[in-house]
Amino acid sequence: MTLDWAGGPAPGADDLYQLVYLSHLIGREPRLLQPGGGNTSIKLGEALLVKGSGTDLRTIGREGFARLSLPRLAALRDVAAMSDVDLMRFMSSCLLQAGGPEPSVETPLHSLLPHRVIAHTHDVATMSLTNVSDATAERLVAELFQGEVLYVPYMRPGFPLARMVSGMVDGISPRAMGLALAHHGLVVWGADPAECYARLVRVVRRIDDYLERSRRGRAVLGATPRSIATAEVRRRCAELVLPVVRGALGPPAGGRVILHFDDSEDILTALGAERLPSLVRRGVATPEHILRAGRLPLWLDLDPSAPPDRMADFVRTQIAQQRDEYEEYHRRYAAPEERPLDDWAKVLLVPGLGMITAFRDKRGAVTANLCYRAVLETITNAEAIDAFQFIPEPEVFAFEHWPLERRKTEEQDARERASLLVPRHVAVVIGAGSGIGRAAVRRFAEEGAHVVVADLDQAAAETVATEVQAACPGRAVAVRVDVRDDASLAHLVSRTVLELGGLDCLFYTAGLAPRFAGLTDVRREDLQRQLEVHYLGAVLAMGAAAAVMQRQRSGGSIVASVSKAALVPGREAVAYGGSKAALLQALRVAAVELGSDRIRVNAINADQVETPLFRRFLEERAASAGVSVEQQLEAYRRRTVMDVSLIPAEAVADLAVLLASERFRFTTGDILTVDGGLPEAFPR
Repeated sequence: MTLDWAGGPAPGADDLYQLVYLSHLIGREPRLLQPGGGNTSIKLGEALLVKGSGTDLRTIGREGFARLSLPRLAALRDVAAMSDVDLMRFMSSCLLQAGGPEPSVETPLHSLLPHRVIAHTHDVATMSLTNVSDATAERLVAELFQGEVLYVPYMRPGFPLARMVSGMVDGISPRAMGLALAHHGLVVWGADPAECYARLVRVVRRIDDYLERSRRGRAVLGATPRSIATAEVRRRCAELVLPVVRGALGPPAGGRVILHFDDSEDILTALGAERLPSLVRRGVATPEHILRAGRLPLWLDLDPSAPPDRMADFVRTQIAQQRDEYEEYHRRYAAPEERPLDDWAKVLLVPGLGMITAFRDKRGAVTANLCYRAVLETITNAEAIDAFQFIPEPEVFAFEHWPLERRKTEEQDARERASLLVPRHVAVVIGAGSGIGRAAVRRFAEEGAHVVVADLDQAAAETVATEVQAACPGRAVAVRVDVRDDASLAHLVSRTVLELGGLDCLFYTAGLAPRFAGLTDVRREDLQRQLEVHYLGAVLAMGAAAAVMQRQRSGGSIVASVSKAALVPGREAVAYGGSKAALLQALRVAAVELGSDRIRVNAINADQVETPLFRRFLEERAASAGVSVEQQLEAYRRRTVMDVSLIPAEAVADLAVLLASERFRFTTGDILTVDGGLPEAFPR
């Protein structure tokens, strides 16, 4: 961990710029803060600038701070109690400008502490020191800091915590520089951002030094008797287990999830410790972690050598048992008619395999991973100095169902359902480097999917993925694939599963330029080249994708672009047209075979679509007919009933996404046409 202000703003630089710099330093160090958590503030005259709700200290800019009136906020000192709804309404009334972010729920704490710059972290060091008994934590804080840092017993974040601290303010020594909040991290202050940061570093290093001495030479969590499989065995096991986990956590219980898989050596070593299974049942490290990593992790005991079907059954059975335990916990504290949470499980620990985290998107799944890494380190440290413990179960339930936080989740869920066609889906687009595939990648991402951008041209795939990432961060990954090579196809499916946890839609639009040759002139290699891309590669890709979908048990969609040539015979097109017709028949067979798994298989008959491939085809046809490209286009326009020549690739992309969505949940074995109306190509 590097904690250094060097390279920051020069003394006298703009105050807000210095606060932004401080926020970035804190937010980008995972041992100080996990993504999305913590907050910073500065008082400028009669204004309080505090991190806005929903912002991230890693990336926050000047506009990310809410501006509130300190004189108006001062009224909180005389309030004994306030509901969350009333608090948010009151803070909105204190805003100095419209259009900015909403104030963070920790705003009262920042306003009531009489210090100019304040930073609140969820650092591993302080969490380790305070996730023990109150008596031990208070004693250790006093011994380590001699009044420079004060211990604050646990109180629910928001107004209750601010009210407690407000009652302490008059008794805080002028030499004090911070508060160690039980089960909730550290608050430090200073006259300016640089001093605040220096104090934060001082506190964290002092605690870290103490923890290191306490751990030295001790197997705190017991021995590590579990053997760790080789990376290859773990990969094969993960490819089987991840889709099963994804299906078990997703429909019909709630929306789909995206997974993140971590089998790094430090995680494998931690999960092998003999005392860890009981310790993780005690809770997490801060209330923030309940929101981002869940109340408790699921623990899966697996035998990597078990047959695939038996291992899948083990996973489903263990998740079902732990779901039952969660629902029993829910019944203990829930109000009548209050439903269990759909996102009840965010972390799964699998000794010998690794840690799996689940969320609505990849970024959230990675955040859950970082949060639980901090929890694991906190548990180890706390056990080295005393005994790890978290807040009581009723408090956990109250925070897990805290209306202010649940409202955000529920509103986001409602927006997804109302406005997105394929939220939380994993889509693989083969042939995604240009044309129809490129347009489809964009549409899938815009409609809520995470997309694997697969193409023979690695550079083209990366370009498309980068374009999507700019608009939809975290939603695209580029993979090179050669559909003529079995190992390359296997790598594509493996990478998809290991990266995102499974697969919901395959859109196959890989294409090869037609080889025009009459029946008497066509060569075996001409036929083979077209079949390799349009038929053999497609069938094998569909089979591999379907196998993943079957393990998920949550249905799926396979769509392939077959073109007019699958339906209409054309002169000198026996190689191209034959391969496309074979693909169409394979899709129909697949629809019959996969229907009982709720995997839908459909074809798109696209023609005259403006793509680089069609442009080359157009030029060859024009040259063969002895006409210009413009004349050839005019001939194409005249033959359509809708009087169109070139059709935008986005029209095909729209249909591919629709076919993958719930709008077409009862459609399979169909062929839909995008060609402007060619009567000879009407399916019949």
